[in-house]
Amino acid sequence: MKKIILMMALVASLFAWESATITHVSDGDTVWLKVGAGKPFKARLIAIDTFETKMNHRVFKQLETLKMIHPNNPQHKDKYSHTVKKVLSLGHKASDYVKSGYLYKKVKFHSYGKDRYGRELVWIDVLNFSLVRQGLAVYYPNNQISKDRKKYLLKLSREANLEKRGIYKRF
Repeated sequence: MKKIILMMALVASLFAWESATITHVSDGDTVWLKVGAGKPFKARLIAIDTFETKMNHRVFKQLETLKMIHPNNPQHKDKYSHTVKKVLSLGHKASDYVKSGYLYKKVKFHSYGKDRYGRELVWIDVLNFSLVRQGLAVYYPNNQISKDRKKYLLKLSREANLEKRGIYKRF
């Protein structure tokens, strides 16, 4: 009986929501959270990806994403100049969106452990969904989130695409 109660408590703790304040925004999908009087920690939003704000190796992958979204755009002929600026610009838009709407705000989050860079992987309903709805993030498949969340992220992605918001907007 004790084992069953202990297992139920463990399972409940796995799905517990915590409250935190966003104290800093590194980029669109990476924020710093502070729980109570504790020390802030770096958190990566799970199941979404925003474009980069600084030039690095990932920018070229994101250029390919833009090419798939806008296949007939003549700017793709020179993929290392104007479109790189576009990727970085979209990254800054996502970061600015998070800063303007969520910085110093209290949010509820659920943690999924750490990634290979030591960041806490978190789900923040209001933020994950909002970034995808605005077309500022793409759904990044992840088996840790629920099927309902996956479906909703895909629905929001399709809506952003149909309404030409964020990365889906012609440039």
